[in-house]
Amino acid sequence: MSFGKALALPCRCYHKTKGVNLRIIYGINPVAEALAAGRVGISELLVSSRRKDKALEVVVRSAKVKKIKVTIAEPQRLNKAAGTDFHQGVVAVFKGEYPYCDIEDIIDDWRTSGSSAFILILDCIQDPQNFGALVRAAHCAGVNGIVIPKDRAVEVTPTVVKASAGATEHSLITRVTNLRDAIKKLKDAGVWIAGIEASFGDTIYNTELDGDIAIVIGSEGSGMRRLIRAECDYHVSIPMKGRVNSLSAAQAGAIAIFEVARQKETKGG
Repeated sequence: MSFGKALALPCRCYHKTKGVNLRIIYGINPVAEALAAGRVGISELLVSSRRKDKALEVVVRSAKVKKIKVTIAEPQRLNKAAGTDFHQGVVAVFKGEYPYCDIEDIIDDWRTSGSSAFILILDCIQDPQNFGALVRAAHCAGVNGIVIPKDRAVEVTPTVVKASAGATEHSLITRVTNLRDAIKKLKDAGVWIAGIEASFGDTIYNTELDGDIAIVIGSEGSGMRRLIRAECDYHVSIPMKGRVNSLSAAQAGAIAIFEVARQKETKGG
């Protein structure tokens, strides 16, 4: 399935300061969600001296309750820290990189949930906006975890966190060296793999996807890679009737995610 032209990969969200990795996230909702999630490692909150409103006050109050250092700074400092001026007046500084989990953590989360498996696999998504939107949709739909490859794919960056509205801070995301090996581990655990592409004959609406399932969304430009497509147990599409015959990866993924969620809800899975 072609999802449109991919954007250039952004720079990493880490900064080296005296040998310490610093991770940055910005924006009212992402920072508020990071605080609510209780993620370890927020060392400082930078707050714009030019912004004063209730939404920001709530974030600052939450940080102080957690005994996190709050620094009032000029907008220029926040711009430099965030790498953008779209930070909404707040930047959270973490020590350490994003806490990716292992594939086994996702499997354990499913098995202890008491529900059928629901996993999202992203094959080389490169647009941070698409990735963030997919994480947000997955979190809202109750996905157990998200699997992404280390190569040729965007990682969790400040832009991704903001696009996810902070859902990255509540989600289990594993970043694997070999996506095929990760898929095989899921299969060994009893999970069926459904690939989503426009060229497939069966649709998400006439295929049973309510069991232990992982859905695969391919890259924006060329869809799933051949070897990943070959690992899929199901090959399904999203039917379209308009003159524009493609969806963004985020749109296609959200439709597929919530169709699986609907089927699981209907079947009690």
